[in-house]
Amino acid sequence: MTEEKKAPAGGNLVESSEKALGTHAQYNHNHSSLLILAVQLSPRHVRLLQRLLAGPLPRLEADRVAGTTNGPEYVGQLRHDFLIQIKTQRIEVIDRDGFKTRPGVYHLKPESRERAQALLDAYEARRAAG
Repeated sequence: MTEEKKAPAGGNLVESSEKALGTHAQYNHNHSSLLILAVQLSPRHVRLLQRLLAGPLPRLEADRVAGTTNGPEYVGQLRHDFLIQIKTQRIEVIDRDGFKTRPGVYHLKPESRERAQALLDAYEARRAAG
């Protein structure tokens, strides 16, 4: 019995498969899907994606970059709505009152770098097209 791969919730298995770029028709389908998905990106998502592509992003900096006090919500949307794989690493720090805290640092997983860049490219193409 073979195990069948299933798409992530709200995702497209063809779009997330490495083999999906194997044919021109599949590439065009994926490109069209990214253009449609890029319409849903907000400027906050775009700024977070750009920053995540540059390297690890501490939680407090995510708020500053996104321009909101709810950065984790937008990181969660990138994960769930746009299928971007982002790992949260907890680091231990001592706050100014001497208490240990464990804020998160977001890391864009290497396997999502290409998708993140493709979404940004599609977003810019949509903006340029008017």
